[in-house]
Amino acid sequence: MENLIIFRIFLAFPLIGLLIPDTGLFLSDAKNHLSANHTIIELTLLTSIITCSVGISYFKRKINKDINNDSLISV
Repeated sequence: MENLIIFRIFLAFPLIGLLIPDTGLFLSDAKNHLSANHTIIELTLLTSIITCSVGISYFKRKINKDINNDSLISV
């Protein structure tokens, strides 16, 4: 699970690096359109981050459920 958390963090770096100039371009001049490549990459990174977050929450719930079951059995 730690590897998944680290992977999610490193996915955020390029996303932020792409969003900052795209946001500045969007806010400063509406005539220039965002490139399709940037949009595709940003959507792919967002999808990957969401998938990692769902996986992390699933593993955390599973671990907490296992801990609770083990504590009930040992009592």
